[in-house]
Amino acid sequence: MGARFVRTVLLLALTAVLLPGGATPAAAHAGGLSSSTSQAGVLALDPPVPGLDVRAVEFGARLRLTNGTAAPVVVTPGPDGVALPTVPPGGIAYWFDPRIAAAAAAERPEGDRLGWAVPLRVGDAAVTVRGEQYWPPPPATVVWTLLALLALAVPAVAGLLGASRVWGGVVLAAATLVVLAAHLTHVLGSAGVPEDQPYALMLLSAAGYAMLGWPLGAIGAWLTLRGHSAGPLLCVAAGGLFAIVIAPVDAFTLFEAVVPFSWGADFDRALVALTLGGGLGVVVAGVAVLRRGPVASTPGPAA
Repeated sequence: MGARFVRTVLLLALTAVLLPGGATPAAAHAGGLSSSTSQAGVLALDPPVPGLDVRAVEFGARLRLTNGTAAPVVVTPGPDGVALPTVPPGGIAYWFDPRIAAAAAAERPEGDRLGWAVPLRVGDAAVTVRGEQYWPPPPATVVWTLLALLALAVPAVAGLLGASRVWGGVVLAAATLVVLAAHLTHVLGSAGVPEDQPYALMLLSAAGYAMLGWPLGAIGAWLTLRGHSAGPLLCVAAGGLFAIVIAPVDAFTLFEAVVPFSWGADFDRALVALTLGGGLGVVVAGVAVLRRGPVASTPGPAA
């Protein structure tokens, strides 16, 4: 019934509060976008229409139509009958098109390319957007998986070996801050992908409940370095929250070729590997410190 009991109760309370939130659906990338094995691209308008521009944006997830003509443009609904936009002269519209979704869901074809078509009406004239679904080569999954395992092993082993020593607390605090920075950078790069949404809103969309881990991790690292018994507990809560929130969808970026991220797919894969593996490693290290008692604070200069 001493300090260890109090720490255990606090850990269970934080787990009960945070983990259900982390398990709820959250957009892995902003705007509900996620990684995929293929990407859409627009090839041409048939026939060409001066002033009308249609492009695949957001890594092929949506189409963007810019109507520079004098007539309204109607996007013909797909087989599901769901209404699609009518764009007035001078207007811009974004939409997820069911014909592209069907092409993306198809089996990977020989040659890695599959054509699709989206019919429009420009005033009274019929126009077709012709495009294709392209399957890029898959990423080096083994490399990214090994990086995630290394990110898990380094803090976990260091935490287990140095749990009752000052350097073990330093490693735990440093690993927590690295995971926090990786997750924050992942969220910042994901939030910039949707073109027609406020950045702040997309930041919230991409972060979800894992945003709670940012203050928890920062405070936990600081308290751990000061030798406070609550520090490792907060590090465990932050690391576990990051790993649980990022795992269900973002882990697929390690396996899939197309990643909706502003600063490059491989950079995001590295961030996801560090967040997922490192978050679990922080949990192992933090639990080891909690089991063996508080770590003494780093000695200050002699008087």
